[in-house]
Amino acid sequence: MIENQRDVGTDIIRFHRLITRSLEIVIQNVNKFLERGAIEELNREGFLKYAQSFSIVLEAHHVLENEKIFPYFMDKLPDAPYDRLLTQHEWIKTSLSQINSGINNLKSNVHELESLNLLKTSLGQIDKIWHPHIQIEENQIYGRVESLNLSLKENNRLKEEFTMFFGEHAQPANLVMPFVLYNLSPDDRAVLASALPEKVTKQLIPIDWKDEWASMQPFLIK
Repeated sequence: MIENQRDVGTDIIRFHRLITRSLEIVIQNVNKFLERGAIEELNREGFLKYAQSFSIVLEAHHVLENEKIFPYFMDKLPDAPYDRLLTQHEWIKTSLSQINSGINNLKSNVHELESLNLLKTSLGQIDKIWHPHIQIEENQIYGRVESLNLSLKENNRLKEEFTMFFGEHAQPANLVMPFVLYNLSPDDRAVLASALPEKVTKQLIPIDWKDEWASMQPFLIK
């Protein structure tokens, strides 16, 4: 399988890369703000939107796996440890709830250091689980999709179904879509963008939605 082809398994691995990158960026900036004793006012709005988008995307990704992806592959790749992965999703969900509380406090300008420390602890918990978690998923599920020899029609059906489901659970689109695209390398971004309507990539993201997500740019890949 050529890397930039849109196989449903490589699509999900590509998505893991953007979550991994954004997790690292949020952790780095929380640590920087704690060293300074406060969030830089210049980047405050952008950081909070970026951290909020990270939380939304990770939660929506796990809902997609729980409700659509894992049920589809359970009979095709039955030896994967689905129960273990689902349990880890619940652990991450608990940490995301704490992250959301911290973000809401920071938006209200209350308990700044306490909230940053809550983010640091909760992000650290996710970081500890995330890397071995996706290694299991990629080795035992997504990296084996090609061996299933899914038809082109079935592969495309799954991609459409998974993309639509994720979009329904990852809102608001005017933050999430730019967040997703611009946490990807240019090559990965081009693959994902090629599957989106031109209205999204040529009109909504760069023009109609730009004022909403522009503040996140210091944290995104150009």
